[in-house]
Amino acid sequence: MDWLLSLVPAILALLMALLWRRETLRHLETQRRSRHQEQALIDRINTSESMRTWLETATDASNELLLVADREMRLHYANQAAKRIFGDLDNDATLISYTRSLEIENLAQETLSDTHAQELQRVIRLDGSTYHAQSIAVTNGVGIALTDISELQRLSRARQDMVANLSHELRTPITSLRLLADTLLGPAGKDEAVAEELVGKITHEVNELEQIAVEMLDLAAIESGRQVVRLVPTPLANVVDELVDRFSEQAAHGKIHMTVDVDPKLCVLANRDQAGRAIQNVLHNAVKLTPQGGEIRISAAADNEYVTLSIQDNGPGIRPDEIERIFERFYRSDQARGTPGTGLGLAIARHIMIAHGGRIWADNRTPPESGAIFHLLFQIG
Repeated sequence: MDWLLSLVPAILALLMALLWRRETLRHLETQRRSRHQEQALIDRINTSESMRTWLETATDASNELLLVADREMRLHYANQAAKRIFGDLDNDATLISYTRSLEIENLAQETLSDTHAQELQRVIRLDGSTYHAQSIAVTNGVGIALTDISELQRLSRARQDMVANLSHELRTPITSLRLLADTLLGPAGKDEAVAEELVGKITHEVNELEQIAVEMLDLAAIESGRQVVRLVPTPLANVVDELVDRFSEQAAHGKIHMTVDVDPKLCVLANRDQAGRAIQNVLHNAVKLTPQGGEIRISAAADNEYVTLSIQDNGPGIRPDEIERIFERFYRSDQARGTPGTGLGLAIARHIMIAHGGRIWADNRTPPESGAIFHLLFQIG
């Protein structure tokens, strides 16, 4: 019995050791689980931060103005495009204090209050520009995207004006051609002098129709990207002389005198057809706007790198605020509104000159002389 009692302390020590080991293992397991949970939380936080960074990068790369507000209209997010328009975002900013637009505020409020539609769209004006606004309701607030559609609206109006103008421009020469042909076939057409005059007028109307068709085809080629320009040394005088011959009858009909001063040895880097088209568009305008009995002068000057072809008329000239705008597509100056045309000729000429590595610009002649001067800059060949 004594020997058994002598083992009690050893047995108790063993039990205490086992209990301590079990508690230690339990504690280690608890620590392991805690570390695992902590790491998982850190991973989730990192993933969330990474995702937020990616989302912010994506939204900042967007041209749309993106805003996020809560249900109390406190603003929580604005991307870089929005900050360029409205400024930096303050901590206490509200939707209306930031955008200063009651229309945007009303759109957000309506989106949140309308239980049947979680997405609404509006057209909103901001500082003279037009935006397409789209709002989406979420659990804690509303998201708003604003897309600037000012240029689309301008192009849409310009195209509508162009179609209406084109319809009118086609109707006018076609009607004139019908009347001229009927007159030519009638008794008056048997008079040789009258017949010659009628044929001249018919030629003029056909030239106008051809110009309209050419401009529309050029526009289609430019917008489709099919227009390829291959530059080769080209005698500039040959291109100019050919175009002067083409407009000679129309100029003679208006008693317009055309003079040419271009050195036959002068070469430019050009695509002959496209360069001719640019010069033709400028020359066509000059013939249209030059009054009866007027004069058109065509000259060229060269330096070490470039050749400048200048075409000047003594028409009404260009208003100072229109000197740059006349090269916009579909734009027609006040002076040109009473004459046939689509408003595309000078825009096409500018596109061609840029493709040639040159440019085109316009000036008014120095008073007391009236009229405009157009300059086409080519690389020397």
